Amino acid sequence: MKKARLNKQVDKKKETKENFTIKTKVITALILLLTLGSFYYLTIKIVDKQNKENKKENETIDVRKENDINYSDIDNIKDSSYYLLLDKEDDDKNSQYDTYINSLKKSNLGLEYYYIDLSKDENKKLLGDKEELKDLKKLKVKDTTLIFVEDGKVKETYVGSEKILNQLMSYFIKIAEDNNDNEDVFDDVNDSNSNKDNEKKDK
Repeated sequence: MKKARLNKQVDKKKETKENFTIKTKVITALILLLTLGSFYYLTIKIVDKQNKENKKENETIDVRKENDINYSDIDNIKDSSYYLLLDKEDDDKNSQYDTYINSLKKSNLGLEYYYIDLSKDENKKLLGDKEELKDLKKLKVKDTTLIFVEDGKVKETYVGSEKILNQLMSYFIKIAEDNNDNEDVFDDVNDSNSNKDNEKKDK
């Protein structure tokens, strides 16, 4: 009788040990699965974030397309300070204005630029024989003009392509002086301009 009881106790111990081993294996497997699942999820998230950042860096910025407005839209501009570029569709310096402005936008200087196409019927009333550049709501221009607006008032004006390009270029010089890390923006502009010069020579 004692042996039978002993056998039963040994069987119970074996059964308990086997159950404990199975539970341990199941728990270990679950922990591994959760760890692998979490790792996979984090990896996917990190890769997705990197892809988005790379896509954003490689995005082509076209401020002229994004911020093309009519003169009547000026009241709807929410920025406290911004630039207005009034030019014609056939201005031979348009590509240079765009290169500078797109690069400035890419460099995140916090400056916003808006284009007003003087070739459009809605904006032709801005053209006149006499310039009026003091009041934003009574503008008259004779030539391509860049206007700096702050708090709804005209602060600075640049008339003619030479003055406009010099003003835009001054930002790149300031960037290069303030922070050498941003010189790649300056290089992008130079590369773009040299490519355009080569294209003109080929023609």
